[in-house]
Amino acid sequence: MKIRERERKDNLHLIGEEELISNEDKLLKQVYSTFTGRLSFEDFQDKLNSLSVDKWDFVRAVMLYQQSVNCTKCNPNVGMVLLCSCADALRLVAEERSRANFMKFYLDYCPTSLRTPPIEYYPNGRTPKVTAPFDKALYYIYKKFRCLYVHRGIGRLDITPEIEGVEIIDFPLLDKIKGESDAYAVYIEKVPEWFEKVTLESLYTLLTTT
Repeated sequence: MKIRERERKDNLHLIGEEELISNEDKLLKQVYSTFTGRLSFEDFQDKLNSLSVDKWDFVRAVMLYQQSVNCTKCNPNVGMVLLCSCADALRLVAEERSRANFMKFYLDYCPTSLRTPPIEYYPNGRTPKVTAPFDKALYYIYKKFRCLYVHRGIGRLDITPEIEGVEIIDFPLLDKIKGESDAYAVYIEKVPEWFEKVTLESLYTLLTTT
């Protein structure tokens, strides 16, 4: 009887290991789907296991990216927060240092070709306006698209610029960050698509260059 009980426990242990391996394989294939066509699944696994960051932190970051894509149409504000959270998952600086993680991820891994944001600003609130440098655009996104929504439930993507009650398409939202003199001109319609691409390519760069 004791021998049979031991055999039953051994079999359950083996089943558990097989299920764990199976679930891990499914999860990795789900994450790999973001990079299909750019590298093989075998190459993806090799690069994933060679990352300078924790493998599972990267997996979580990509899953957040995938969730953000699914949220883009139903709730774009949530989609933007999820994109911002990819950097939190990676913990490149340290846990609980959200802004530092956010800035380091994009500044270190975003390709140069994508560093022109659909955000302009007026230095000290004065003309002429100029294209915001990449780091300044990131700071604005962190403050206005992440923090403002997470902490106060205010979403910038709920706002459509208007003139005398008429919605204006492809017209910038004029905005400021509290306590600062610079004024921003933000092309709300273009920011989500641009930032989604920036996040995807930053993840891909991290995966393939470390």
